[in-house]
Amino acid sequence: MPKRKVWVVVADGAHARLFRAGGADHRLEPLREEVYDPARRKGLDLVADRPGRTFDRSHDQGRHAMEPDTDPKRVEKQRFARHLAEVLETGLNEGAYNELVLVAAPRTLGDLRAVLSERVRTHVRREIDKDLTGLPQTELEAQLRPVIWPHLA
Repeated sequence: MPKRKVWVVVADGAHARLFRAGGADHRLEPLREEVYDPARRKGLDLVADRPGRTFDRSHDQGRHAMEPDTDPKRVEKQRFARHLAEVLETGLNEGAYNELVLVAAPRTLGDLRAVLSERVRTHVRREIDKDLTGLPQTELEAQLRPVIWPHLA
């Protein structure tokens, strides 16, 4: 049986922390932390121009701003999920892990599921749909210990 090499991703739409779970002390070893600034900005700061204007088809024939087809902030969060998927693909290709635990805000978890390759998905052992990105490492370890090392619980 191959040795367990577990990676844990804790993410939301704009912030991700990557850990290696291991060692005899059953701790999380920080590998990488990323903050994706565009997904943290206001939607209006992400678009180049003011929204276009159109005529109202109601009685007063007024003009109003057109709503964009997609939310620019949402697009940036999906872009960040694609970036995380690439990081996970690279890690798997390099043999850095053989098990993956995803802990993410529900929408981020859905974004990740949509972009993970089939090969990476086969290594996902657990998904937790909670936003734990703001927890200090000791609290994060306490919450995830039963998930990563169920035999210790």
